[in-house]
Amino acid sequence: MRILLISEFFPAGRDLKFSGGVEARTFFVAKCLAKKHDVTVLTSRIEASQKNEKMFGFRVVRVGDARRYEAATGNIVSRIKFLADCVATGKKTQSDIVEGTNFITHLVAKQIASFQKIPVVFWYPDVWVGSWVKNAGILGIVGEILERINLFRGADSYIAISKQTEEKLKPFAKNNVHIIGCGVDLSEFQRKSSKFSTPTIICVSRLAEYKNIKTLILAFAYLTSKFKKINLIIVGTGPRKKSLLILIKALYLKDKVSFLSNLPRQELIKLYKSSHVFSLPSRVEGFGIATIEAAASGLPYVNSDTDIQKEITNNSKGGFLVNPDKPLMFAEKFTDLLTNKNLYRKKSEEAKTLAKGYNWEKISRQTEAVYKSLL
Repeated sequence: MRILLISEFFPAGRDLKFSGGVEARTFFVAKCLAKKHDVTVLTSRIEASQKNEKMFGFRVVRVGDARRYEAATGNIVSRIKFLADCVATGKKTQSDIVEGTNFITHLVAKQIASFQKIPVVFWYPDVWVGSWVKNAGILGIVGEILERINLFRGADSYIAISKQTEEKLKPFAKNNVHIIGCGVDLSEFQRKSSKFSTPTIICVSRLAEYKNIKTLILAFAYLTSKFKKINLIIVGTGPRKKSLLILIKALYLKDKVSFLSNLPRQELIKLYKSSHVFSLPSRVEGFGIATIEAAASGLPYVNSDTDIQKEITNNSKGGFLVNPDKPLMFAEKFTDLLTNKNLYRKKSEEAKTLAKGYNWEKISRQTEAVYKSLL
């Protein structure tokens, strides 16, 4: 098969600096499918990237103006340029099937598929219809309109990242929805790495309002009154970073909280393995690949008790799920894990077992089967 995957953002080179779960999933699926198929990833240009790149057996084609990754709505002009160039390039790329991976690329994928008369698949991490303004602010109106247009025009098939996403898609997609989650490459997490000497909590997340990082920071502030030495590492970028920095300064946490971003893949994995506990306090999540990657590193987690977190963790195997609006409950579970060695060991082993249930090779075979069913 000649497979065209469209992702608004995609890493360059071999450092694999993922900006989010969409890019990570697209990369691993492309890498696996490229073993048997001709795979092209069509994406936007980022600073210092090549327009055409061969990586891990597949081809990456970058279009539009070079731009930085932005976790919020981003630059409207650059997005429009990307859309136009993406459609033009996609029409000239001979493909048997095309997949869009977010609300922006669903529009592009549909245009390309209609022109080439080939099947189109919409990959869906989450459905935000009716929630765009709540999740993304006033500019979310654009996303609301575009997602409704995409769902009205429809796809030949939909891939939902979870049962929760499938339920949201059913009113629009009827019976053409396949549930295929995300995964982990366990081989990436085999190398040993020593733990930090100071107890360390790590969070890997975009810094957006709906990710609720404020709860984690407030919980951490409480922990500093109980632990003489403790650190928090937050890996990610986004529009809420400035307000989070102000909060950290107001709570006198500047020396204990570190913000990191654009980390090469191996550095991120080393951070996972060197830390002690993972946390994702988000109110809205499509899946949460970072939770599974942390679990593969043997990290217990303290996450929000949303339906999706219950689904992917098999009801809190490997960690704890608590109310995202209760910082003290987060702090309580962090304390339990960091002071009770037997509990920590039990949850760490559960986390490793949980991660084994998520495999990119299996997920790629399931994705391949969906594609083949449409040809």
